[in-house]
Amino acid sequence: MAYIVCAEEMDGRWIAHVPDLPGCFSAHKDRDVAIKGVPSAIESYVLWCQRHGMRVSGLAGPLMVSEVIRAWTYEDEYEVNAFFASDRPPVVAEELDEYRRLLEMTRADLLATVEGLAPQDLAKEFSGERWPIQGILRHVANADLWYLDRLGLALPRAELPEEVMPRLTRVREHLLDKLPALSSRTGVVALSGELWSARKVLRRTLWHERDHTDHILKLRAVLR
Repeated sequence: MAYIVCAEEMDGRWIAHVPDLPGCFSAHKDRDVAIKGVPSAIESYVLWCQRHGMRVSGLAGPLMVSEVIRAWTYEDEYEVNAFFASDRPPVVAEELDEYRRLLEMTRADLLATVEGLAPQDLAKEFSGERWPIQGILRHVANADLWYLDRLGLALPRAELPEEVMPRLTRVREHLLDKLPALSSRTGVVALSGELWSARKVLRRTLWHERDHTDHILKLRAVLR
């Protein structure tokens, strides 16, 4: 299958997404390198899906780069990220099972990265890193909540567990519960200069979790 590619600038690097494969991306500080990495990213994504028992079509045609969007700064130094044309169509009910499965897959992979780690490993600070591994896990949970909040679907803060692992679990349970509500959100919301839709929320959620899964694996290698 031929796929389109949408590239966005974010936090000093470029991320090339494949909209027809939610969660498939190639990232690099150089835009062209990120885009050139897409075929390899698709191959890895297909294998990843196969490992989880999910079938998707591999690359069988030329890629088409449909959008390249730079980030820009809104008030209070808020970085506004891309809203692609592919983010606009509503999420239809027939897609919910696939999104649910993908969210289960990304979460299983994230949790697998910390299996067997001692508390001191989770709390270990790394030179040049913003967070220890447990901080990354908390960040993933908080980001899930923040994405949902763009559409007014966030879990109340009072219901959030303070401990990292229960927080991850509770927020993801809430997201899965809200999938039908996401499919009913057919419009686009503007917040702080940035556009959001249900499809963008799911794109960002899947990308973000897979990105930080890779991040933790790299840090875990340093622990050895």
